[in-house]
Amino acid sequence: MFARILTQNPNRLSLAQCLFFLAALGVFFSFTSPYFLSVSNINNILTASAVIGLIAVGATFVIASGHIDLSSAAVMALCGTVCAWGLQKGEWSPWIALPVSVSLGGVCGLVTGFLITLTKAPSFIVSLGMMSIARAAAYIVSHGMPIYGLPDNVITGGQGAIASVPVPVLLLLTGIFLGWVLLTQTKFGLHALILGDSVFAAEATGISANRVRLKVFGVAGLYSGMAGVLFMLRTNAGDPTAGQSYELIAITAVILGGANLFGGRATIIGTMLGVLCLGVLQNGLNLLAVSTYYQILFVGMVLLAAAFLSRVGYRR
Repeated sequence: MFARILTQNPNRLSLAQCLFFLAALGVFFSFTSPYFLSVSNINNILTASAVIGLIAVGATFVIASGHIDLSSAAVMALCGTVCAWGLQKGEWSPWIALPVSVSLGGVCGLVTGFLITLTKAPSFIVSLGMMSIARAAAYIVSHGMPIYGLPDNVITGGQGAIASVPVPVLLLLTGIFLGWVLLTQTKFGLHALILGDSVFAAEATGISANRVRLKVFGVAGLYSGMAGVLFMLRTNAGDPTAGQSYELIAITAVILGGANLFGGRATIIGTMLGVLCLGVLQNGLNLLAVSTYYQILFVGMVLLAAAFLSRVGYRR
């Protein structure tokens, strides 16, 4: 399957680099830790990667369109906190709290896209402002403290498994499939890539850059909302501090997966390979008892390497 993807996809060089890196990490950690290749540890890697994976799928659309979203992790924290508040303090039904919280992420994304269109400011500036607003709103909702004591039926559903597959992994797979369909099988995905490649070309072909931008950030916001709800389910709490630096990890995964930093090129498959690379790296370092500070250092080094490889591939 991978061989067919690599031979048919125009981004096969980037995918091959990502696959090589993933394989190298797997071989290294399998020799350094006897627990790395165990079934339970592989499940841990996939489960731990689910939240970042959802954010990264949303970030794929943003980067494909030539923008950067720094607010995704803060929006994730806000959505998870609001959901926990609704379930625990507002006594909302899960059938209300969950979709409302996910939709809140979409609203945040739409606001970000609208402000970029209105102000003509760079996306990283506007999303930086949204990051501060969303994080502050999460603190206001929770009064600066995590909200614990969620309903047992909600937590059991989020932390359980279906056919031995953890629910977070199933949610991630669903998000991946929907993202792949949107990016590769719809006009919206094609327009996002064209917009990232050239705004002038997009407008010359009749594509509304403003409309596509709104949709791109709206989709990214929805994925952040899903990630926030999933994080809440996994931790049994709505935490306003959740996801610190997750936006950078998600961007790293997208770039590592072969997306062009300047837009016009991105794949969901590549993004997921990037997420797996970072998940395997973090898990392996944990097994080796490497300090968290050094783990952050390694992620930064991977981001720099991915940016360099992305630029080299773009020139080719």
